[in-house]
Amino acid sequence: MGLTQPELAAAAGVGLRFLVELERGKPTVRLDRMLAVLDALGLELQIGPRGHSHSGPAR
Repeated sequence: MGLTQPELAAAAGVGLRFLVELERGKPTVRLDRMLAVLDALGLELQIGPRGHSHSGPAR
């Protein structure tokens, strides 16, 4: 999307440190902050049963 880390952090309302840790795969992150980052990127989190992939629109 062409955003720098500081720009994305500001757009998502999270700290730069949080964003860096998220990108590095920190195993413990706050879900609300992660969802804010996804929202700032125009993405969403979808949850489904294990072993099944769903690439179409929600039903």
